[in-house]
Amino acid sequence: MRLTRTTTLTWRLCVHYQSPIRPLLLQLSPSQRKRYATTNAPSNPKPLPPVDRFPKSEKELRQSKPPQLIRPIGLQSPPQPGENSGVDTRTLQQRRDDFVNYDKHLEKRKRLTNEMTIPYFRDFSRMSKQFKGKSWIAPPLLFKAEKSLFFPNLIGRTLNTPERLDTTHTLFRNVSVVAVFSSAWAEKQVATFLDGLEEEVPALTEGHAQRVDINIEQNWLKAAIIKMFIPRLQARLPFERHDQYFIVQKGMTESVKHDMGLWNGRVGYVYLVDWNCRIRWAGSGNADPEERVALVKGLKKLVEDRKNLKPLTEES
Repeated sequence: MRLTRTTTLTWRLCVHYQSPIRPLLLQLSPSQRKRYATTNAPSNPKPLPPVDRFPKSEKELRQSKPPQLIRPIGLQSPPQPGENSGVDTRTLQQRRDDFVNYDKHLEKRKRLTNEMTIPYFRDFSRMSKQFKGKSWIAPPLLFKAEKSLFFPNLIGRTLNTPERLDTTHTLFRNVSVVAVFSSAWAEKQVATFLDGLEEEVPALTEGHAQRVDINIEQNWLKAAIIKMFIPRLQARLPFERHDQYFIVQKGMTESVKHDMGLWNGRVGYVYLVDWNCRIRWAGSGNADPEERVALVKGLKKLVEDRKNLKPLTEES
């Protein structure tokens, strides 16, 4: 392997500069040149960022206009029930093996270091008076189904039962508008997208689409307060939405948040998720008029596509 790398570097240096053996190297066949050119190519290229630009500083993040979401966000693999439960399911033998594994220790140390370097008030400091923490500007059209990434499986209780349930069972085979928030402030931002949506898209009341609310609260004290006010939530929301309101406490790791685009824990996010649990559209913060129009059009398009697929699934 080292010899091949050395040969490749030597060939490149000699070709690009006036080396005495340059004429000899240029006589290689095209297949040999291609082999040398691709020897050091990375096997797993780094994925492109989902937005058109990243702010270079915290000051620019607060003052500049949010970037445009131009590529799909989500997880690479389809969600599976039981994932991201936040419960350690390893056996005693597996825990012992991990305890004596030096690479596992390095991985855990790196993860803990990254978590410790995150300032406590980071999310608050990233909120500007003009944009109010908006992470990105939503795309005007849906992402293509074959290019879209997946919404992760989350586990939490609903307003109907204290039993911990998987969100994948609710999202699979349904067109869903998913609202993700972790505070009253974020819930108000989500409302700018979803208030009055049932009147504009009758499919939400006709059973062709559904709204799913995911309230994330990883602080055990705040989660306990939310559970105390569950009767008030049940009285405020229609009964048919009780099964689609999840309270999630565990399983939301930093990597899952990053892949989902939950870049600010104090901001509300809205996703359009198709029947295969793929994220086809996403919005954040307070809705702009153009984003609200894009949400309505995208939801209608997904409902129409789902109706066209139903005869095929029924026949099969």
